[in-house]
Amino acid sequence: MLILSKTSIKTTTLLVLFILSSSFSFASKALDNLPEEHLFSAAFYLPLNDTIKREIASETKVPEKSVDFIIPEILANKIIDFQVNSEISYLSFRHFVRSEAKKSFFNAWIKEIELKKLLAHTDSLRKIYSHAANEQKDQIASVILKSEQQTITLNEEIPALYENARNIEDRYWQTTTAEELTSFRAKLGNFKDSLDQIARKIHEQAQSNTETSTDTLMLQIEQTKATEAKADTNPEIIYKIQIGAFKGKIPEPSNKLIKKLSVIRKVENYVDDKGVKVFTTGNLRTHQEAVTLQNQIKQEGVKNPIVAAYHKGKRITVAEAKKINKEL
Repeated sequence: MLILSKTSIKTTTLLVLFILSSSFSFASKALDNLPEEHLFSAAFYLPLNDTIKREIASETKVPEKSVDFIIPEILANKIIDFQVNSEISYLSFRHFVRSEAKKSFFNAWIKEIELKKLLAHTDSLRKIYSHAANEQKDQIASVILKSEQQTITLNEEIPALYENARNIEDRYWQTTTAEELTSFRAKLGNFKDSLDQIARKIHEQAQSNTETSTDTLMLQIEQTKATEAKADTNPEIIYKIQIGAFKGKIPEPSNKLIKKLSVIRKVENYVDDKGVKVFTTGNLRTHQEAVTLQNQIKQEGVKNPIVAAYHKGKRITVAEAKKINKEL
């Protein structure tokens, strides 16, 4: 009884922390504590030396009398990867010509950071939900649903903002002079060369740590294999939510819905012994948890989600699963 009480207190404390942290802000002050790896959209971030900074500063020709959108100083020198058209790509915020385009891109970029944090936040809530006491699960489920709704909104907003920035910049380059376009390409080439030089230096420094890194990686692989092997021998019942089953071509509306759902949830699929392709989401231990997730999936647009039960990877009836699980 004492152990249950401690577990309940721990779960409640974690839940409160997650609820308090679920409000996200675009203000630059909120970015100070963001992990470095989430503050850019390129494959890696390379620090800029003073020569490169001066080179960037001279690259963008801003029309006179325009009010420039100011990037927060903490992010101003981050590397980006933005394809404007087939001939022009930006690697720095300073490459933007139009202030309104830079603002639109920056907002999309920040929202993308927010989306990554929100997805991690929601996944953590799901883990808390799976171990929470029954009286806490309704509250946790409502927080998860709110996070998922925010995720859907961000997934709609981000592409629109990127496209707006792209259209504004593309219109500029379609009407500029050939001389200016040639000059920009040359300066962009110099910028890329400078990044390549820095990347080579970083690679050389990393060589000395190769042996240690390899040993660590091999250890992680072995630990993962051991975990997977243990999971494979787990005889417990698993409940999943079936979101669709199709024989032959998947109808386009269903295909779009599955893709949309897969953005915020892990969607799995398999082909049964009758040749039907079955799509599921969730890995739940109890029937009650499955029913809660089933209701959430309904609110996300799936009309008839079904609770499906599996024993050692083989599908069985829900009644059989509840009997094995002693849930009757």
